[in-house]
Amino acid sequence: KVLSAVETKVPGYFDKIREDVVSRDKGKDDTGTWGTDTMVFQDDELSYALGKQGGTRKKLERSSEAVIQYVGHTAIFSGTRTQRKRAREYMKWLFE
Repeated sequence: KVLSAVETKVPGYFDKIREDVVSRDKGKDDTGTWGTDTMVFQDDELSYALGKQGGTRKKLERSSEAVIQYVGHTAIFSGTRTQRKRAREYMKWLFE
């Protein structure tokens, strides 16, 4: 959420630090599969993926068990490899 607030105040900031954010916690869990993936959205896709009061994002988080946040037009998925894969699949289903 902090990154999202910073990106709102300083557009383009996330692009400058993207690699640091994505690689920061890679493999730092018991399974060694923890990581972060990203997915970029268009304007209309972003509002749909977020949902009313973040409802869709919260449902995606609960069902995939991944941490999902939006920074600008980028979705950030953090979790184990399985959780991130599930979150990405569920996100793709939204747009089918």
